[in-house]
Amino acid sequence: MSLLTAIQPRSSTPGSADLKEQVLKRAGDFTMIPAAAMKAMEIGRNPACSVKEYASAIERDVRLTADILSMANSSLYASGAPATSLNDAIRRLGLRRCQGLILSTCTAGLMKQLPFQQSQVREALWRHGYTTAVICRHLNQSLQLGFTGEEFTAGLMHDLGRSLLAATVPDRFAELVTDGEEGPHTLQLEQAALGTDHCEIGAAFGARNGLPAALIAVIQQHHCPDHAREHQKLVSLVAMADQMAKRFEDCTALPMDVPGDPLCISILAERERVRDALQAVTPAMAENAATEALRLIA
Repeated sequence: MSLLTAIQPRSSTPGSADLKEQVLKRAGDFTMIPAAAMKAMEIGRNPACSVKEYASAIERDVRLTADILSMANSSLYASGAPATSLNDAIRRLGLRRCQGLILSTCTAGLMKQLPFQQSQVREALWRHGYTTAVICRHLNQSLQLGFTGEEFTAGLMHDLGRSLLAATVPDRFAELVTDGEEGPHTLQLEQAALGTDHCEIGAAFGARNGLPAALIAVIQQHHCPDHAREHQKLVSLVAMADQMAKRFEDCTALPMDVPGDPLCISILAERERVRDALQAVTPAMAENAATEALRLIA
């Protein structure tokens, strides 16, 4: 069974399939993973591949090369002197982290391609994804969850479906949100108005573009991590980071508050450890992430 056929919609509201196909057809004009990136990721799956071979595949795409260097020199990855060459960046980060970095830069590239009618919607969606990714990275390190970069990529891409809706059916999207911000009842509103939701659309687009199963699980299940199976820890991490990012965005984050349901917390670590890790997520961290995010898609 393919990933696409394995994805089951949450409802069968009349017209939902038509809208989903309409969005996916329009989104099909945009490249999620360029050929050079796909080739590099294929090469990178071989642990015996050389840095030179890996870099050569990436360098076939000038924009991808520039985007990877820009991301590698961001505050999240930079350490010491900036990487001045792709080989330097790959050696510094390691192949596994570079695989995630490729997907992250592809996401940034997609956000630049998508024809948003309002720039503030693009910025709000990208800023939220990037802030969620930064919080994912922090929690992964603080709780020693063992992820090696995929947590950042998953946080960055979790709301892919919202970006697709905003770019392909902007009028319908605008009826449900304000300036791209997500509310507490977003899924219910989307299902009622559209017959589908951003999780289903994002997961279907991801499957059609060959995204890894773990990322598709995050895109589809980050609002209901209790439904996730094989990748439940990653989904729970992103769900918690997503909620924390929203609290900073609407200024309701409380220093002692632990967002997320008890299941997510129990999957990640003891409640006290999760609380301590979340206490270390400061407004300054969120503000720095927002600033860095806008620089990357400028």
